[in-house]
Amino acid sequence: MSANEIAAPQPEPGKPRRRWKRWTAIAGIAAVVLIVGLALPTWVGGWAPLAHWTCQPGSQVLNQSAQIPAQLLNAPFGGRVWANVTTPPGLILRGTSIETGLGTSDSNGGVDWNGFQANVTVSTVENETAWGPGSNVRCTQPFEVNLIANGDVSTGIAILGPGNISDQHEPNVLFPGYANTIYFSNGFQAANSENISTCGGPAQSLPLVTSNYLTLWAHFASGGQNYTIPFTLHLVESQFHYWFPANFGMWQVDNLSAPGGPGGGWAFSYSPCP
Repeated sequence: MSANEIAAPQPEPGKPRRRWKRWTAIAGIAAVVLIVGLALPTWVGGWAPLAHWTCQPGSQVLNQSAQIPAQLLNAPFGGRVWANVTTPPGLILRGTSIETGLGTSDSNGGVDWNGFQANVTVSTVENETAWGPGSNVRCTQPFEVNLIANGDVSTGIAILGPGNISDQHEPNVLFPGYANTIYFSNGFQAANSENISTCGGPAQSLPLVTSNYLTLWAHFASGGQNYTIPFTLHLVESQFHYWFPANFGMWQVDNLSAPGGPGGGWAFSYSPCP
């Protein structure tokens, strides 16, 4: 090379290697971000694209036939109640698309139920992940309750006879004094609605009171411990019609279908006119 020729610039030693390392690091970080972005909804989201939580049944801890109340009704002291309930297809007549209607009435503080016979099964449940997109559905309690009805129905079966001034001490089982698998809450706890009064006034016949659910509890033993687990009957509609006699007294009302309540109609506590 002559003195007048200019040498071409040469790359710095090690520069391509440093660039390769930089791009490798960027690609690695991007991959981690992508994986975390896909996996994170599995743990904190309602829907996940990569894997999602499911609630799966485990071992069976109860398998027993029992009477299931689909409607519980309280007659106000001195008055009357008429009630009927429509259950969704398949709840009572399993495997069919037929809704089932049950009804009865009572008076003067009586308490009754309408319902059906079913096999009650309780199984343990566990959270498991499943590959693929889907909604995250985690277990909300350690057991799952299922009913398999046999088609037998009951209507107008008394829990308490007439003459009860208050529903405060109403039983929470269908058959007091015997072993019961199914428990309920249909008594008077506290007034949460406007009082009904006919003191110095005419009789009152209220429009329909309605509900679309009833919370029940399954009672069983597992692993040497007793459990009482809630489950919900979803109903097409449960209807109640109440009548209160003229110039008779005042009734405090516990609306059982108020937010947080067990569902159903009303429970009462009576006081005479002053």
